[in-house]
Amino acid sequence: MTHAEAYRELEADRENVQRWFRHKTAAYRRQALKATKFPLTWWTEYTSPRKNRYLIGTICIARGYNNNNGVTCLALRREPRGYTVYMTKISDRSDISKTVFLQHFYDRYRERAHIDLQGFDLIRHFADHMNDGVVIHNSRMAGRSVRYNGRDHTFVATDEGVLLGDMEDDIFIVRTFITYDMATGIQKQQLDKANGKLCSLEDVIREINIERKRPKY
Repeated sequence: MTHAEAYRELEADRENVQRWFRHKTAAYRRQALKATKFPLTWWTEYTSPRKNRYLIGTICIARGYNNNNGVTCLALRREPRGYTVYMTKISDRSDISKTVFLQHFYDRYRERAHIDLQGFDLIRHFADHMNDGVVIHNSRMAGRSVRYNGRDHTFVATDEGVLLGDMEDDIFIVRTFITYDMATGIQKQQLDKANGKLCSLEDVIREINIERKRPKY
């Protein structure tokens, strides 16, 4: 099954996910009303009648539930050594860029970010950090690339490092993960950890263009 075919299958399955998720939100609302510490995050697993497996995370940032929560919906495809993960959506009113995380990406993320987790725990950990750290939206990355290890890659900057991949039609395939110390062409764009700020996409592209225009001696 190609990635495009997988997304067509997930779209056909979305009504099943919506129906199941509506039942779960009642319990979330009760917890959010009684909680004293925020944000709250819930992760639940769901297998649809089509036998698609989902990992769904919900975050509540303040007391109550409505209007202050976000949902991360991940579809999992079992591979020999782990999972390929598809970012998908529940609501038909909000769109999300199609993003696929290959198993090799999670291997490199665990190794290079020094995360001592495996399987679902690793996927959940990255998803939590991804929500906090992404500085650009996939739709803004079309045609933009950074050269690393002899190849041009589309990229996303996060607070832990850089996601490198390729655009295939309208799908971003995340292939690997590097730290800022490993980055080629963007290594000068360091994190401002004290202020929790990340380098902007425009700054990265500007630096790359400057490097390309410098004369070679």
